[in-house]
Amino acid sequence: MNKEKTLRITITTFFSIALLGGFFFGYILSEVNKGKELQKLASYQPTTPTKLYDSNGVLFAELYRHKQELLKYSDIPPHVIHAFLSVEDDNFFNHFGIDFLAIVRAAIKNVFAGRIVQGGSTLTQQLAKTILQQRKKTFGRKFLEALLTLQIEQEYTKEEILEIYFNLIYLGHGTTGLSSAANVYFQKDVRDLSIAEAAMLARLPKAPVTYSPFKNPKEAKQAQLVVLGLMAKNGFIPKDQVQKIHDDFWDRYWPVVITQSPSRSTWGAKLNRAPYFTEWVRQILEKELGEEALYTGGLRVYTTIDVRKQEIAEEELRKGLIEQDKYAFGANFRYVGRADRGLVSLYNLFGSIFPVGVPYVTSLDDRQVFRLHLEKEMAPALELLTDFIPSENESSAVKEFQRSSLVFSSNLHVEGAIVTIDHQTGYIQTMVGGSRFSPKNQFNRAMQARRQTGSAFKPFVYAAAIQNRAVGSGTGIMDAPLTTITEEGEGYSPQDISGDFRGMVPLSRALSLSLNIVSVQVLMRTGTDSVIDFASKVTKTNKSRFPTGPALALGVAELTPYEMALGYSILANKGKDVIPFSVRYVLNQSGTVVYNKEKEVQETLAEEAKNGSIQIIPEATAYIIKQMLIGVAMGGTPTQALRAADKGNYKGESGGKTGSTSSYTNVWYAGFDPKYTSIVWMGFDKSSLSLGKGVTAAGVAAPIWGKIYSRWYNEGPYPVFYPNGRAEEIPADVVKGATCAFNGLSPGPNCPLTGNLFLKPITIAGRTLAVPGGRQCDGDRDHYRSMDLTDFLQRELEISDEELK
Repeated sequence: MNKEKTLRITITTFFSIALLGGFFFGYILSEVNKGKELQKLASYQPTTPTKLYDSNGVLFAELYRHKQELLKYSDIPPHVIHAFLSVEDDNFFNHFGIDFLAIVRAAIKNVFAGRIVQGGSTLTQQLAKTILQQRKKTFGRKFLEALLTLQIEQEYTKEEILEIYFNLIYLGHGTTGLSSAANVYFQKDVRDLSIAEAAMLARLPKAPVTYSPFKNPKEAKQAQLVVLGLMAKNGFIPKDQVQKIHDDFWDRYWPVVITQSPSRSTWGAKLNRAPYFTEWVRQILEKELGEEALYTGGLRVYTTIDVRKQEIAEEELRKGLIEQDKYAFGANFRYVGRADRGLVSLYNLFGSIFPVGVPYVTSLDDRQVFRLHLEKEMAPALELLTDFIPSENESSAVKEFQRSSLVFSSNLHVEGAIVTIDHQTGYIQTMVGGSRFSPKNQFNRAMQARRQTGSAFKPFVYAAAIQNRAVGSGTGIMDAPLTTITEEGEGYSPQDISGDFRGMVPLSRALSLSLNIVSVQVLMRTGTDSVIDFASKVTKTNKSRFPTGPALALGVAELTPYEMALGYSILANKGKDVIPFSVRYVLNQSGTVVYNKEKEVQETLAEEAKNGSIQIIPEATAYIIKQMLIGVAMGGTPTQALRAADKGNYKGESGGKTGSTSSYTNVWYAGFDPKYTSIVWMGFDKSSLSLGKGVTAAGVAAPIWGKIYSRWYNEGPYPVFYPNGRAEEIPADVVKGATCAFNGLSPGPNCPLTGNLFLKPITIAGRTLAVPGGRQCDGDRDHYRSMDLTDFLQRELEISDEELK
């Protein structure tokens, strides 16, 4: 009875299990036939990079998280496929998605090893895991993986499965897909991969970090030899060639991997021919369109940059920075003084009495000077010495010194910036934010670095005075010793770089010679409020950014290269508004415009033209200062630097102004031709450091500007302001006259003439504003040269003591 009961229970259990198994197997077959899980594969879309194009339609950069260039099966060389199959699934073409023999073989090996040393999953199962993207190990996940594996095998051919696998597999360092990995690891197209390269990549899917050649080159080297052995075992390569293939590859590749950053990724391998500009655009687009659309939407971004101009500007700036580095810390390094900047005024006072020179001033102290020399002269020797001293402590100490010194010395390199604006359209055509874009050097100095502008600010002072009818372009101003009182009650005595005085000088010549005393007098005639108002309008910066003392005339206000470029662009654009922008418009993958800054700018300018606000400053004012700046570039302090064959070698017409600050800390050249306005700045990130004794903008910044423009036009045809010999139409409010070329006074019978452009008199609230006329010159060229400014004002211009006060 008990036996019968036991048999009955056994049979019932067996048939129940069989029935449930049949139902379960039938369910699996049904689900496989439905292909429900395959929808995840069908809907899986690799991220498409956002592509950035320049103003000429040239692709210059891409933005993405993981770049996935889709490959076809026919694109993948056979030896690459064999390498991966040898490691991942050598029975791939014989199983139906799940390889039970491989599972049993792996289980036996794991039992004998006492740990998991081998897996039994097939390549199709790995693909299923990638599609599901579920990391947590559960029975449900395993079931879904198996289900999707069977569905994939039923729906796709083996070749199609391999094609999908090679497009989706993750291979480390941000690389998704074989194409991305080939680029990051070897800078190659997949079609050009060698057997050795394929073998190295084939070990990465299981453990991308462990076998990364950049993070663990020794492990990667050993793993590649194992893969080559498996390929030989499976008959893909001759066994006697394994070691030779391995050794030949690593003889070439080892020097590469040990010099690569362990954090190298797809970002480092991106197409990016204008990195500072790309980062600027990226920030704009992320704010306007959001991260998801930017990095995965496959957008086409049409920008304002001209990548050819950009690369020329980068190259010329970099060469100039290298040369200036050599000067600042080469033979000139002996001048690095210990003097405090607060002593400069005392030295100046002594210099006016005794024949002593003002020292070269820097903020480097004795310890910093010693450290810099130690790093430069001794660090390589110390490193070599550690190779022969079997002491880990000493070796670690040297490495720590080098690491900390790298941070110290990286702040002691001359930096620079360039920004170019097409002042007719507002296109930002170049943006160079520093010497070289890197993880440690991403500060965009072109857009963000505020620095004193020196004499490059003077055109704003002169233009404000012209607009207020305080001067004309030929007005004579006395270049003689001057002392005034600042708002703090301190004495202020401006000096020119040459240290001498020229007496009475026409204003246009004073600008060409960059005479400081004349600029201060122009400021005093105009009033600081008027100058600040003018400079604030053209640079579009807050008035609070400008100091109110007489030193404002000499460029103590701190502005960015971009702000200076904007100010000069408006001067070059006849005083009309310029709205610089970097992104023109953006298209999504269907070709729909999703962002259009260019249209917005054009509509804004059209509205300003309609209501009259487009004229930031009067056209007549802009015309006069523009002519004066053309005179500076064609016959002033920067002329030789711009035009000499061994310097700038620029043969076209332009206008511009140099700018150098006290203690030689900053140099500028702000210039424009008929179409483009460009600013070149050089200095240290630590603004108190000097570029070197005697360094001026004419010697350093202006030649870079000239070289850039010369190469832009490829030796011609060079631009001219007045094509076909036609002069620019003079605005109605401009009066043409002449003054004595000697001194800017009213011309006498014995004086050569110089042009004098000034604004017509106007009457405001019953008061007539007009450029004051000077007394007639008697033709004596040196009459005013030795005269003190106070004597001149009192005796020659008959100004009373009360008025003088």
